[in-house]
Amino acid sequence: MRHSPGVVPRGSETILLMDTDPETRKLAAFRLGKQGYTVLEARNRAEAFAMFDGRAGDVQLLLLEAKGRGWELAEEVTQYHPHIPVLFMCDGSAKGAQFVVEQGLPFLRKPFTMCKIAWKVREVLDSRIGRPMTAGASF
Repeated sequence: MRHSPGVVPRGSETILLMDTDPETRKLAAFRLGKQGYTVLEARNRAEAFAMFDGRAGDVQLLLLEAKGRGWELAEEVTQYHPHIPVLFMCDGSAKGAQFVVEQGLPFLRKPFTMCKIAWKVREVLDSRIGRPMTAGASF
């Protein structure tokens, strides 16, 4: 997807965002909300799974931290919804980040700007990347 200078893409989809770091979670939710997305915020895997379970038909993207719990949630959800797009967030030093990169999965490096998160979310939604996760994979 080509990025136009000064343009930040918008959307209207619903995103389930899970990150255990409250600052990252709030910042991502704020930035995506400003671009028109509905963001469901979860502090942990259990909370995110319960939210998804209650609104599975509404969620068009999982935006998850690339640590063990994010990967676990992606595996759980994609068992029943194998084509839902998943975008992982990682700080580059995490063990999970290496695994996400090795698997060729979409990821967003932390920290991110408004433009970076907006463009990456739009790219993943537009390409509808939703390849099934490999069961039993671990970091």
